[in-house]
Amino acid sequence: MRALPRLLLFLGLAYLTYVLFHEASLARKNPDVDPSKIVMLFAATVLVGGTSAIIVVSMVLPAIGDAVGNFFFQPSEEIEKDPHSTAQAALARGDYAAAVDEYKGIIAEDPMDTLSYSEIAKISCEHLNDAAGAAAILEEALQREWPPDDAAFLTARLVDVYWKYQRDIRGARALLVQIMENMPGTRHAANAEHKLKELEQQIALEG
Repeated sequence: MRALPRLLLFLGLAYLTYVLFHEASLARKNPDVDPSKIVMLFAATVLVGGTSAIIVVSMVLPAIGDAVGNFFFQPSEEIEKDPHSTAQAALARGDYAAAVDEYKGIIAEDPMDTLSYSEIAKISCEHLNDAAGAAAILEEALQREWPPDDAAFLTARLVDVYWKYQRDIRGARALLVQIMENMPGTRHAANAEHKLKELEQQIALEG
């Protein structure tokens, strides 16, 4: 709505420019008119026209652009904050315990946030030397009812903890077999089968 007064002002000046130009044109065709009047009319036309152009460039066009942007993108609406941003900031500055606490707070608000479970497990294993804590939170999460994709994601994270950090080969193998049996014909089953082959190859190498 703020663009409307500016637009009306521009239209008024544009109309005045047209009237002055028309009067100047008529005066130029009339031999009885004082030449100085013709010059003044044309000068007024240029002045008013220039003012109109300045208003368009500096006021009307930006206002119209803002209106179009608001219509399509609604920037005036508050952008929703990423719930993980505070935890990610703590992780970036190396405050790993604080990052875990932030992710736990997110889970308290949204128990179905799979990313928070995964990040807690990752930070616990890689930075806090707490593979047992990582396994515990994933095991607790998997006690819930999950959509198949989310369940497979969390189970795969737990496999990594068992296998890479706790050396619990039997536990990792049991989870992979569980994915293959519960989700046959899916990419999750194919990934589990591939990982199971890697695990069994490692067992064979280790004797």
